[in-house]
This record gives sequence, C-alpha cells and structure tokens, in this order.
Amino acid sequence: MGFWDLFKLKKWEPDLTRAPPDKTDWPDHILTLKAMKFDKFIAKYPLSIIDFWAGWCGPCKTIAPRLRQLSKMYKGRVAFGKVNVDNESELAKRFHISGIPNLTFFSYGEKVTNITGIRSLGDIQEKIDDILDKFND
Repeated sequence: MGFWDLFKLKKWEPDLTRAPPDKTDWPDHILTLKAMKFDKFIAKYPLSIIDFWAGWCGPCKTIAPRLRQLSKMYKGRVAFGKVNVDNESELAKRFHISGIPNLTFFSYGEKVTNITGIRSLGDIQEKIDDILDKFND
C-alpha cells in the first residue's frame, strides 16, 4: 500500500445480509442520545441519522422541525437521533464534529456520510433517498 492509498476513503456499501429491525421497533420521533446508548442505537438500524447540535445554535433550532417531519415520513426506514455536543463532547470529538448542525448518516454502525449546516427539507430528503436506494439496487 502506497502513501497516498492511506488517504483514500473506503467507499460505503450497504450490508444487505442483515435483516432490519421489526417495523414496530423503529422510533417515530427523534431520540436524544447519550454516549452510553449511542453505539447500540447506530448499530441497530440499516440507516440512522444523528443530529449533532447545541442549544445555543440558531441554525440547529431551524433544522430541528425539518428533522421531526422527516422522522415521521421515514418511520420504519430511518432512525433519527440527536446528540447535544455540549453535553456529549467525547462523541463530538470521536466523529470530528467541527461545525453544527451536523447530520451524520450511519448504516449498522458504520459512518456513511455527513452534511453540515442548515439544509432544506428537500436536500435532506434527497440525501436519505440516495442512501436508501443503495439498499434496493
């Protein structure tokens, strides 16, 4: 392996061998996550989205209603969680969160991608649909 190979990111591929949780086992709202339950949450679902946010962040307050709407729209297909970076600074460091709001997408515990900053409902929906489509390919 050459020096530059170290900088290549592993391309994410969906794990099609795992069965998703039963439909009744999916949250229909955004769960507030603490460090001790975080890994279990992201490992459980084929797609989970974590909103890294803070109470003092204006854009975080703007994006929150959009995420609540999406959590209803995607019930049974996407699990949503939120992490307050002020209260859970170790998680923020672990995932290199340097700007908020930061939506980090996970598939069975593996980081898929993230988006930072305020985004429209349509932009977030498009990103979710792109990832979900990979499970149907």
